[in-house]
Amino acid sequence: MILERSISPFERFGEYVPVEDAALTVHLFCAGETLSGLAYRYYADWRLWRVIAERNKIRDPRQVAPGAQLLIPERPLERGAFESF
Repeated sequence: MILERSISPFERFGEYVPVEDAALTVHLFCAGETLSGLAYRYYADWRLWRVIAERNKIRDPRQVAPGAQLLIPERPLERGAFESF
């Protein structure tokens, strides 16, 4: 009997960093999208596009091919800010 198990995004797409990758989202990049647009969609702040670029090892944000699967990490905490539960 073969038991199948689910495979998490970090196992499929690369290195696992437990603290940073606790809750990854996989996004299928479509034509016309930008990293700053994705940052606004997931983080409500377009300036955080570098977080997505760094996690996916993107050197040139203008050269992301449509159909690419991008890993979207959780929104980073701001320095000096507290999150409520």
